Amino acid sequence: MIPIRGAPAKHHWPWVTLGLIAVNLGIFLYQLHIGPDASTDLFYQKGAVAAKLSRLQVLSFRQSVWLLPTMFSSLFLHAGWLHLIGNMWFLWVFGEALEDDLGPKRFLGFYLFCGFFACLSHVLVASTLAVPLIGASGAIAGVLGGYLIRLPKSPICTIVFWKLRPETAYIPAYVWLGLWLALQFLGLRNGGAVAWMAHLGGFFIGLLTVNLFTPLTPAAAPAKTLPKKKGNSKARKK
Repeated sequence: MIPIRGAPAKHHWPWVTLGLIAVNLGIFLYQLHIGPDASTDLFYQKGAVAAKLSRLQVLSFRQSVWLLPTMFSSLFLHAGWLHLIGNMWFLWVFGEALEDDLGPKRFLGFYLFCGFFACLSHVLVASTLAVPLIGASGAIAGVLGGYLIRLPKSPICTIVFWKLRPETAYIPAYVWLGLWLALQFLGLRNGGAVAWMAHLGGFFIGLLTVNLFTPLTPAAAPAKTLPKKKGNSKARKK
């Protein structure tokens, strides 16, 4: 199944979602420009290395200040085109409506908040791993968790391959995200190079905290223009 579109925005143009996609793409193009060897060095410098982050308590203040930002910078590094496109595709499908629901500033804060705790989940589980964690998937998993809480019945336009023929279907968000979550647990069980715990950590922190980022008052619906009555009429004052 391939998701194509989530709920469209109604109140806000998704500037933050599009901006995040543009920044990730720009950084990836920079990685291509500097070449694979320099990119690998960049991963170790700006990626989140669990073995280093797990030693923050015993490191000097100066070292800690240098390491902590990597829990955010790692969200903007990707290992290849498929890694980038897969993440940005999910960010667009599910980010547009959630940004519209939370508002641009709250959505950006929520995205970075989930990314930080997704990284922290990975560090707690893989504290001795010296390979850098990179990619936006932990933060995007938080967006999925928030989407499940805020827009559970929203139809997700999806391409379904049925008998080797692609068909379009509208699947409720809670069904789609339930299947996604099951795949993460399956991946965690089987292991591999993917940081499954970062996905799960980001998803559940998004699930549990998205309501803390919601506006105090819901966004106002667009005003409707009433048809004018024929004949002369005077405005009433109250």
